[in-house]
Amino acid sequence: MEENRNRSEGALSPSEVLAEQIEKAFHYRGDVTLRLSGERSLSGYLFNRSGNGEDASVQVMLPDGQGSVSIPYREIQEIVFSGADAADGKSFEAWKAKKNGERQKEAEQIATDMRRQGLL
Repeated sequence: MEENRNRSEGALSPSEVLAEQIEKAFHYRGDVTLRLSGERSLSGYLFNRSGNGEDASVQVMLPDGQGSVSIPYREIQEIVFSGADAADGKSFEAWKAKKNGERQKEAEQIATDMRRQGLL
């Protein structure tokens, strides 16, 4: 009954809030910390989510190459975006500018080498 009243008022149910957090964490390119039932927590890179209903789970890559674990949605109490987003501020335009700079340096180095060899 409470869930229906919240929907009519525009509020999301707890399961909808969790699904929204999981979706954001999936698209985040940094580590997250999952606060789990039983006062446990787990940090890592959330790289997959699968299943529906009671079978829904996320997969988290543990730090330092320790492998990955699958965590059922029902165990997740909260998601904290704890690591820096590895791609934050790294637009395609910034990448192109960096690559063009690297190519320019390489061309200058080749020209310098060719001059030393008397080819230019």
